[in-house]
This record gives sequence, structure tokens and C-alpha cells, in this order.
Amino acid sequence: MAKDRAWAAQTLANLLPKLHDPDPDIRFMSLSDLCNILVAPASSYISNDSNSAARIVDGLLKSLTDTNGEVQNQALKCMGPLATRLPGETINPVIEKITNLTNSNSIDVSVPNTALRTLISSLPQPQPMGPSSSEVKTAYGGVSKVLIPRLVGRIVMPQDKPSPQLPRGLLEMDPVQGYSTDAIDVLVEVVKCYGSMLHDLELAALNKAVMIIIESPQAGNVVKKRALAGVGALLVYFSDQRLSHFVSELIESFRSAHLTPGHRRYLIATIGALARSTPAKFGPYLKTLAPFVLSAVSQEEFDELAEDSDEDHETDQETEELREATLVTLEALLGSCSADMQQYMSEAVNAALRYLKYDPNVAEVEDEDMNDAQDAGSDDGVTEEAEEDEDDEFADLDDNDAFSDVDDLSWKVRRCAAKVLYTVISSGAGLDSVVLFEKVAPMLISRMHLEREENVKFEIISAITAMVKRTGQGALVNSAQTEGSFEIAAPSFNSRKRRRQDSDASLDSLDLTAFQHSQSSPPVIPTSPAAGPQADLAALTPKLVQALVKIWKKASIPLKQAGVNMLRSLTLTRNGAIADYLQHVEDPIADALKPSGPASASASGASTASATAASLQIETLSLISVITETTSTSILLPFVIALIPGVMSTVRDRNYKVSSEALGALEQFVKALTPPRLPTTDQDLAMQLEKLYEVISERVTDNNADLEVRHRAIQVFGVLLARTSPTKMLKPSMRSKGFDTLKERLTNETTRLSSARAIATSAAAVTSQNNVSPEWVRNVSLELGSHLRKADRSLRWACLDALKSLALNPNTAAQYDEKTIEELTSLLLPLLNVSDLHLLTPTLVIFARIIPTNPSKIVGEPLVEALTTIARSPLVGSPLKALLLLVKVIGEQGAGAALMKGFLAVGINGEVSVVGRCIGTLVVYGGPHVGVGIVDFRKELQSSHNEKNKCLSLAVLGEVGLRTGSSSPVEPSIFLESLQSESDKVRVSAAVALGSAGSSNIATYMPLILDNMGQSTGSDYLLLHAVKEILQHPENIARNLAPYAKELWQKLFVASNSEDNLAVGAECIGRLAMIDPGTYLPELHQYLRDPQPMVRGTVITAFRFSLADSSDAYNAFMKNTMVSLLMTMLNDPEIGNRRLAVTTLNSAIHNKPDMVVPELGQILPVVLADTHIKQELLRQVSFGPFKITVDDGLDLRKSAYETLYALLDTPAALSHISIPMIYDRILDGIPDDHDIRTLCNLMIGKLAVVDPDETWRRLGALSEKFKVVLSQKPKENAVKQEIEKLAEASAAVVRTSLELNKKFQLSGSESSGDLVSWKGYLDWMKKEFSVLVRTIQDEGSM
Repeated sequence: MAKDRAWAAQTLANLLPKLHDPDPDIRFMSLSDLCNILVAPASSYISNDSNSAARIVDGLLKSLTDTNGEVQNQALKCMGPLATRLPGETINPVIEKITNLTNSNSIDVSVPNTALRTLISSLPQPQPMGPSSSEVKTAYGGVSKVLIPRLVGRIVMPQDKPSPQLPRGLLEMDPVQGYSTDAIDVLVEVVKCYGSMLHDLELAALNKAVMIIIESPQAGNVVKKRALAGVGALLVYFSDQRLSHFVSELIESFRSAHLTPGHRRYLIATIGALARSTPAKFGPYLKTLAPFVLSAVSQEEFDELAEDSDEDHETDQETEELREATLVTLEALLGSCSADMQQYMSEAVNAALRYLKYDPNVAEVEDEDMNDAQDAGSDDGVTEEAEEDEDDEFADLDDNDAFSDVDDLSWKVRRCAAKVLYTVISSGAGLDSVVLFEKVAPMLISRMHLEREENVKFEIISAITAMVKRTGQGALVNSAQTEGSFEIAAPSFNSRKRRRQDSDASLDSLDLTAFQHSQSSPPVIPTSPAAGPQADLAALTPKLVQALVKIWKKASIPLKQAGVNMLRSLTLTRNGAIADYLQHVEDPIADALKPSGPASASASGASTASATAASLQIETLSLISVITETTSTSILLPFVIALIPGVMSTVRDRNYKVSSEALGALEQFVKALTPPRLPTTDQDLAMQLEKLYEVISERVTDNNADLEVRHRAIQVFGVLLARTSPTKMLKPSMRSKGFDTLKERLTNETTRLSSARAIATSAAAVTSQNNVSPEWVRNVSLELGSHLRKADRSLRWACLDALKSLALNPNTAAQYDEKTIEELTSLLLPLLNVSDLHLLTPTLVIFARIIPTNPSKIVGEPLVEALTTIARSPLVGSPLKALLLLVKVIGEQGAGAALMKGFLAVGINGEVSVVGRCIGTLVVYGGPHVGVGIVDFRKELQSSHNEKNKCLSLAVLGEVGLRTGSSSPVEPSIFLESLQSESDKVRVSAAVALGSAGSSNIATYMPLILDNMGQSTGSDYLLLHAVKEILQHPENIARNLAPYAKELWQKLFVASNSEDNLAVGAECIGRLAMIDPGTYLPELHQYLRDPQPMVRGTVITAFRFSLADSSDAYNAFMKNTMVSLLMTMLNDPEIGNRRLAVTTLNSAIHNKPDMVVPELGQILPVVLADTHIKQELLRQVSFGPFKITVDDGLDLRKSAYETLYALLDTPAALSHISIPMIYDRILDGIPDDHDIRTLCNLMIGKLAVVDPDETWRRLGALSEKFKVVLSQKPKENAVKQEIEKLAEASAAVVRTSLELNKKFQLSGSESSGDLVSWKGYLDWMKKEFSVLVRTIQDEGSM
């Protein structure tokens, strides 16, 4: 170490003289070497060597005044490393010397100011938590004693000795150069780094200096905007008293008799900057400040200024700038402080509407009512477009060249007014739907075609799109009406209704049809809403379409793209939303599909700079897909046929994104032109499908096409072959060629994945008339099988899925010959293992299908060994059902003897419940060929002393009873006797077996179960398990259970009063309620008022189980009672029950969103209240010599935050919740428990996409919370788990911060004054957690 120090000292001694060398290259290289030495650890001695530090400082200061710009820049790079090496006593002189350079006339003052900012940002900074170190205090001392006085031009903090005379302050006006923006940047850097340590007097002095700039007539616009940034940065650290005093000063300035429009403009802008900076702190003061903002855009002032402008015959430019700044501030207030602005909402909306149509250069027209413009013969409310523009009385208003007044700034005012309306609509800030649709929406629509500026039109369309999205969210939650009679039921294998049903009937429902691919159902066509926002939007749709069509011809590409996005949002509000207006939007859509030259691709503003001809085509094709998917085919046909040529041309586009999106549109065309969407077929449609076949086939076989395009084309090709299978719309030769093409693509390494998926789709739809050749089926099956051992998991799954489709379709399965089956068996056998259950289940089903074709060849030793190996592992759900199905098929084919021997050999060495059920299935379906029977297992149960043997025998007998029903030779007494066993495992196995056997023989078993219930808590626990097993087979017991249901209902409540029995008893109650909801759900509601907390908790848990029921009877009853039930639960006085209630609400959001989401207005406040930390739930507990705080409300808070996350994950709920309120709870949840913080980070990621505007406004507040988490340090005696938890918390916060930074692309060089605290937090995070930041960034780039 000493050697390295000596080397560093010697190197510095040699370098410093070179800084004065006349050659600029030598000076530059010397500075570069100096920077490297300062960064190196060997230079750490400088912090204790004042002489060396002083020499380095002098050299760098000399370099800052160098005449060579590159030398100056290199000197600036050295300032950061130097700051980390400075001794404490040299900080003050360094700051003093650099500030003196700002008075030099020989150099650019931006250089020393930049050096100051670099120096300050690199000095030791305070941590958000804990006391400041001595190094931090020393650094702050230099800033406080030297820099702040030099900024404001006077000594701020009181001193014992007389204050020296200081030169002009950096923030004061220079007689020649005026005010300096660089000085304000230095102030912002000081506040960003040391704001938490600044004294109130220092804050007041800095704020006064900045406000002088803002109010000064001599200050330019640029420096005033930077001054607004300074005010926003200072406000974060104002005390309540300081803030109140500052607001009072603002009010006095507003009331000044000499207030000019320019001065007033920046005072109003100051309010906007403060609202964006810290909305929570500044919001309460809007009661007194908002009227000053609104008065600038009030009707009275508008009329007064209009009279003055009429007299002067011109509009004052300062007035226009004042209105623009006022509307910008109003937008900030409504967006950042929406709750505090509620009382001014009406005035704000009126002001925005007033200035949305403000255009002093155009005579005012009556634009509130567009009905007069409609044709008398137009029955759909849309005006037929005139053929000549001369017939349009407003044609001159659409001409951008009609007005040449370059000084007209009114368009900026209108644009800001449109942005205000956009903020009001998109934030859902309490705007009444009546005002929205009767006042705001008509004005926006009328101004869309009357407006003459592209920028304003774009903002108007954005506001309309926001209105449409807010109205349409959740419209398609649940719709039951379908088009025609061609609805195809979705497979029940993956639905919630299965509920682990393992009866004989459920096995039959599991087998063949449940695994087949379903074709897409026809679009749902809901009736037009009679009232409400949907109806209001439907009434405005004709005018909306008319306005868009009117502006289309002269619109630029960005404006057209915005219009297309608006139409897409409108289409998604409900099925068939624009079905009546397809003929009107047909021409604009066809025009948007045409490739445009570069001349027409001009952007109308920064926000639309990314719009190009290609992006317009992509959005248009997406719109076509949505229209086709959501509109009835009977209405859609002319629209589709007219657009087929245009879409086909874009399929061949060189841009792969355009071509891929066009193929997606063709896929929707294929579905619209084929059954079940189309009731009948004709030759004309067949010709259209043949055209589609040709263009899709061309892209499939074109090896020069982009790989993504080929993948998409193959997918669409599979859909085309599948949808035309039941018809004769494709010639047999074309179909045969298509299947051969898929086979050829399957052998290609780059396209085999998409080809396997296409084969899965098309093979499932093959009919007996398709004449698919046996050679094709066999060759494709073997090719698919050859890929089952590939490393690519997606490929393995796709190939297995395709084989499943081929096996389950009897028309293709019949084509297998003995050789193919033998080879397939060898290829499939390796997948029969429990290491991958997703592949195991379909493999078992394939075997179940192909075994009947040749059982002797397939059921051999390899298959038996594989199945017995599977039985050694615990299986539940679909894998178990598929295994039992295969065992059943083997038994029915008379090939179960070898398999039975294998299962018996495994016996108790395997998973007893799985082995027992497999043996029981074979006993029933294998007949006498299997070698053992029921008698053998009955004897084993009675004679064996091994508890595992008893459990195995019980599982076998229970499965036999389940499958044989009332004819079962197994008596209930066998199970009842085993309930008295001394072994817990035997008793539980007996209870499960009793329930399995009883589910298919209710009349025999249920009376016995009811008679034995209530004898003891232990016996009740076992009998509850038996009842639960019975109730898991509702399709078997629904009719037979009725005579015993009432008694069972009562005994279930009695048995559930025990803590041990509560969970299983509640599940039984819930399942019983699902069988007869009309009878038992009202009783559940009554039990919620029971005085005993345990009974209420049981009911809440039972209700949660019942939510999985999707029957019509259940939904019909719950439709009107769901909310009252939930509200009763959520207001339960017992905290444990409230937690169960919140969990139940979470389940309801997932299972019954259509019942819960519309009523979130009354449900959500209760949930939000439970996310608060409540002091009455905190208690101190003595733990030896220590005292720890126990939070009894933690579990409830976790459940509440989980529910908030579920709401954000439900698109239908977004229009019914207040995002600002959610963000308030997220901010409080970030410093909370680890699990809550994790949920908050996930919610922030979702909200960044769902509501980027609100997320952007909250970045400053998030930075403060993130700093708190990152500043947490482990205690000295912290255990490993605590250290790991803190590391995980830091990593999660850093990851979220980087994602937000990437999303919003913020940089410290932005001129905007917003989010100063966020930018400072990012710089601090990247400095203090550089290693963690690099690690996370590297993970993201992999």
C-alpha cells in the first residue's frame, strides 16, 4: 500500500507541472492521467494531505480557464474524482475559488458553474435515514458558509463577527448578461444533494432569490422556466410554516395593483410547478390559490379582454401567453391534485371548453349541434360525404394555408385546453357522466373537424380516445347473447367447474373431446345499452364517425394514426359498436392501407414524431382485425370483401411488421367467412377464400420472407385449413397441397415450431370428407414424435399437442398402421415420467386413445414399467385423471393383467392413494383377467397389521365403490370400522374412501354418515372429510342428496364450531351451497349476522369456496346479493374475519368480475381503509430481555394489498377505481412489510402501463419512499435471513426504479422543473448502489 502511495505521489508531482505546458495536447493528456490517478485507490492519501490537494486544485482551476475547450472539458471530468479526495478543510476554499471564476469575463461562465455542480454532486451527501456523518457535515458546511451566500449575494446564517461585503450573487442580475440559468442549475443541484439539511433561513433566501427572477420583467423566458424548476425543488423541503408564508406572498403578489399579464403568467406557472413538485404537501393550499388561476380563464375576463381587443383590432400576445400558461397550470392541478380540485372541477371544465373553441381569426360558428349537417335520408345518423369540397361550407376551415397570420398564438391556447380535457377524462377525476356526454363530448367532436391546426386536432382526438376508453373498459366482462345458433362450447378440462371430479362421469368428460382444439366461437353481439355511459357513447358514435371522415382527406399521417386508434378504442367498447357505420369508415381504412410517400409523413408535433406510413398501416390492420372479430358476419361481409385486396397487398409488404399484422387481419377474415361464424356458404365466398389461400401459401413457402412473417403465415394457414374442413369452400387439390406444405415446413428447422402448432389446429378439424391420406398422417406423426426429445420445450409441447389432436380425431387416428403405432409408442414412452406434468397429461391421453387400435403391441413391459413408476409419485388433478383414464382403457381392452402385477409389486412403496385408485380401477374394468378381486383386498384390510397395507386396501375399496355405485359389493361398515383405528393415516384413508364410495351410493352411505356425526370432535373431523369427498362429485349426487341436505346442512355448522374442523367444514358448506344455491345461499347470508365470530368466519370461508360455481342458478341468485354479502363480510368487527372477507373479495374479482366490478365504488373504500397501519392493532410483547412490536393488522393489510393488485390485473375494473387513491396506498406500502412492498412494486409496474400520466406525476413521491427502503441498514446482530431480506428489498426497488427510468426516459439535462427529486434520487441510487445497478442492468440485457 505504501508503495502504491509513493507511486501516486511521484506521478502527481510529475503531472502537475505539465498542466501549464504550452502544448494543449500535453495539457489534455496530463488531465486525463490525473483523472485516472484520482479514481485509483492509491490516491486516497490525498484526503489527509492538504498540500497535495491544494496543488491539484490550483492546477485544475487553471485548466478551467484554459483557452482550449477540450482541456476545459477534461478538467471538468476531474472535478468529480477530486471531490471524493478533498480534505475537509479545503472544501470551503475550493468552492470559493470556483465561484470567483464566475465573475471572470475571459471564460464562459457555464464552465465554473458546471464545475460547481459536479463538485457538489460528488461530495458526501446525507442519507435519508440516520444521522449525518462528519464528512457530510463538513461538506454541507462548505455549501452553507460559502456557496449559498455567493448564490444570493449576502450572508444568510447569523454570525458573531461582522459579515463581509460579498460580490454580486450568482442568482442576481448581471448588468450586461442578465440572469444566469447556470446559477439556477447550481441551486437545483444544491437542493437535490443537501435539501434535507438546509436551514429554514437558507431555504427562504434561496426561494426569495428565485422568485425575484420569476417576477422580474428583465428576466427572459428561458431563465424564468429554470427558476420555476428551482422553486419546485425547494418546495420539497419547506416546512409547513415556510410553505404557508410562501403561499401568503404569492397571494399578495396576485393582489398587487401593478400586476402585469407577464408577471401574472409566471405567478400562475409557479403554482403549476409547485403542484407537480409535491402535490400532497401543496394540495391543501389550492383552496386559496386555485381561484387566482381560474380567474385568468374565466368568462368575465374573457369578455373584458374581448372588448379591449375589438377596440384595438388585435389580440395582445401577452394575453395569449397568459391563457396558455394558465391552462398548462390547470392541467397540472387537475392531474396532480385531483382530490383538492374537485370543488373547482366545473369551473375548470367550463374554462377548457371555452378556450377549446377560442379562435379570434375565425368567425364563431354554431358548432354545438351537428344534427343539421346530417342528410335527411341518412338513417344511421352519419352524413354522406359530398363528392366535391366546394359543397362543404367548412372546407375553407380545413385549409392550413387559409390563414397566414404567423403571429396567431391562439392555437397554443386551444391545444392546452384540449390537454386539460384529456387530463380530466383520463384521470377519472370525478367528472360527471352527464357533463361528459352532454357537454364535453359534443364540443370535442365538433371541434375535431372545425379546428384548423394539426397539433390541436391531435390533442382533441387524444381526449376523445381517452373518453372512449374510459367508457368502454369492462363492457365485455360478461355477455351471453351470441350470433345465430353456431356457438361451440368451450372444453371443460381447464375450467373452474371441474373441482377435482374423479367420478366415472367426470372421467368420460375428460377423455376425447375435452382435449380437442376448439374453434373460435362466433362474436358476442350484446344488445345496445338502453341507458348509461355506453348508451351515451352509442348516441355520439354517428357524429364521431362523421367528424373523422370529414378531416381524413387532408389529415397528415400522425393525425390519421390517431384517428385509427380512436376507432379501434371505439370498436372495443362493445361488440358491433360501429357495425352500422362500416360503409363510412371503409374508404378511410382503405386509404390508410396504401403505402405513402415521405412527403406525407410529416409529424405535427413531438408527441407524434414516431408516426410513419408503416405504423399507420400496422394500426389500421389492427383496427380491421378488431372490427372483424367483434362484428356480426351478416353485417361484415361487404366490408371484408371490399378490404381483401388492400390487405392482401400489404401481406407482401417488405416491412415484416406490416406483413405480419396483415396476416393477422387475414386470419380474422378467414374466421368471418367460414362456419360457425357464417351460417351458409356460397361460391363467391369460396372464391375469396381461394384468393386468401394463394397469398397465404405464397408467404408460407417464401424462404426469403422474414422468419416472423413465415411463422405468422403458417399459423393463419392452419386456421384456414381447419375452418374450411366442414365445408367444400376449398378444392380437394388445394387442401391436399396445403397439408403437404405443412408437412414440408415441419421438416424445416426454422419453421417446425409454428408448423406443429398449425398441424394441431388443422388436424383437430379433419372430417371424413377431407380425404387426408394415410401416408400424410403417419409421416407427420413420426416427424412430430422425432422432436419430442429436443431441448426446446416449446417445440416439445407443440409437437405433443399436434399428436394429441391427431390421436383424438377418429378420422386421423384410424389411419395409423401397426408400424406407426409401434414407433410412436417408443417415441412417447420417455415422456411418461413425473418430471414434467405438463407433458405427462397429454401423453397419457394419447396412449388412452391409441391403445384400443392395438393393445397387444402397446401394452408391454416398457409401458407397464412407466405407469408403475408414475404411481410412485403423488398426483392430483388432471394428471391423476388422465392416468386413471389410461388404466381404465387398458382394463377394458383385457390387457390389465401385467399392469396389475406391476401395481401390486409397487404396493405400499408407491404413493398409496394413487396406487390404490389405479388398482381399484383395474379391478372394476379388468374383470377376472387381472388376477385379484375385491375379496382379496377386504381380507387384506381385516388381517394386515401394517398401516400402509390397510391404507392401500381402503383406497382400492373406495375406488371400487365409486365406480360400481349402488351395485358395489363393498359394505359401508368396512370403512366405518376403520374410522376407529389407532392409526391416524388409516382413519384419514378410511374417511376418504368412505366419501369416494358414498358419492355414487348416497342412499346407503349418507344416513350412516349423518348418524355418526356429532358424537365427538375427532370423529366429526373424519366424517367431514368423507362429506367433502362426496360433495366433490356434484353431478352424481345432485338428485339423490335432496332428502338428506337439510340435516346435513345443520350438522355441518355444528361440526365446524371446532377450530380443527373449521376449514374442512367451511369447504363442505360452500360445496353444498353450490349444489342448491337458491336454498342455501340465503341461509349463508343470515348466518353472517350470527353473534359468534367463529360461525361468521366459517360462513365467509364457505362463501369463498362457492364462488367457483358458474351455474346459471348460482349466478342468478348472486347477481343481486353479491355486493350486500361482501359489504357485510368486510365490515365484520372481528379482524380475522375481515381478512377472510378481503380474501373472499379477491376470489370474487377473479371468478365473478361482472358482479363485483360495477359496485367497486362502495366496496373499494373499505378495502383501502384496511391498507392503513392502525395504531390500535400494534402491541408490545416482552421476549426475554427484549420488547418487540407485534402488528395484528399485518395479515389484513397484506390481503388488502393483494386485492388491490387483483383489481389492477382486471381490465374491467380500471374504469371503476381511482388510480390516484391506489397510488396513495402504494406510497404508504413501499416502506411497509416485505411482502407488501413486493406487491407495491408489481403494482407500480402495471400502473406505468395502465396510467403512465399518473405514474409520471408520482415519480417524485416514489423517489422519497424508495430512498427510505434503500437507506435501511441491517443491525449489527442481524441474522442471515434479515440481511437477505434487506438485499432483496433493495434489489426490487432498484429494479423498479430502472424500469421507470427506462419507461419515461428522464435525464438530468431536461429543462423542465418537474421531478427534480426523482432525478436526484436516480443519481444518488446509481452512485451508492452502482454494483447492484450494473448487475440488474446486465440481467435485463441477457
